[in-house]
Amino acid sequence: MMEFLNLALTFPTVIFSALLLVVMLFWLITLIGFADIDMFESDLDIEADASQSSGLSSWFSTGFGGIPITVSISLVVMSSWLISIYAHKFFANLLGDGIWFYIFGVLMLLTCLLIAIPVAAIISRPLQRFFSSAETSQSSDLLGLECIIVTGKVTNKFGQARVLFQGTEQLIEVRAENDELFTSGDTAVLLEHLKEQHCYIITSKPW
Repeated sequence: MMEFLNLALTFPTVIFSALLLVVMLFWLITLIGFADIDMFESDLDIEADASQSSGLSSWFSTGFGGIPITVSISLVVMSSWLISIYAHKFFANLLGDGIWFYIFGVLMLLTCLLIAIPVAAIISRPLQRFFSSAETSQSSDLLGLECIIVTGKVTNKFGQARVLFQGTEQLIEVRAENDELFTSGDTAVLLEHLKEQHCYIITSKPW
């Protein structure tokens, strides 16, 4: 046990240990209800549009079968941490001393991360059906329901809203078209589901 703690709390593995702690805290907050599993999706999409690149969110969605990016990153961090533990144990004598200790330590971190990404992608495959089935249910059942905007504004590239479905409140991605203006607290209607973008087109209430 002491050897395990020593590996987990010393460089280079301690970097992944700290990231793993952050991941655990995020999921704890999510279980309590103060965070949402899709909370970072829209922010990453905006950054991708601003830089005119494919974006981290799109890359993770493609490589991990469309599961939420929070789940993808969590799997990568956990896989990196486990690989780093074993790499640290079996190759500690190769780290050297002084400045070489940190140079080889950083190289070990990068190597563990590169190995962990495809490993995490493989691990995520059994999870994909759960998220795809949830998306299918939403796309067919939520259309026509009212939602309440929770972001400061809704554009054709950004926006989130809460919708009540079967007694459960869900946070979903929404988009506005035809220059319709929506702000926080406004009520709208879910008009169309965009499967590839994982979001809904909303419109003003007709009544």
